[in-house]
Amino acid sequence: MLQKFSIISESEEDTKDFAMKIAPLFHAGDVIILDGDLGAGKTCFVKGFTDGLHAQDEVNSPTFSIANFYRTQGQSDILHIDVYRISTIEEFNDLGLFDYFDQSITLIEWGKNFREAFDDYLLISFEIKSDNKRVITFECQGGNYELLMTGIKHQLKGVDSC
Repeated sequence: MLQKFSIISESEEDTKDFAMKIAPLFHAGDVIILDGDLGAGKTCFVKGFTDGLHAQDEVNSPTFSIANFYRTQGQSDILHIDVYRISTIEEFNDLGLFDYFDQSITLIEWGKNFREAFDDYLLISFEIKSDNKRVITFECQGGNYELLMTGIKHQLKGVDSC
């Protein structure tokens, strides 16, 4: 069953705050695909997410390195992947990162084109509405994420929704 809902972010701080609030709900093996145009807020979201799990490492967009790991205190570590420069599923598979998915929370920027590689995932889409305003849409694929979507809605209760 596909679940979907959207919220409105009025600033980078809102986006970081939303991510920080929901980050503790995730565990090793969870896959989050981040989709949106350049400057839409994907990396900003990752920064808030890592803050929410008290990451010990500074977040940088891995556009050129493709993947970064962030250590957390007592939680699952975070694998941050940017597949902007990857064009085929074969190239994605050849990255050799699948071995880390079970032991990390994985966030994949520009990963929408590779979602068929996963049975279950959370897709978070960022739509630019103005300089600061974004519509952030959450959709889950697979039964493992239905309960998580309920938790996300609860954590973001009171946030303007669409």
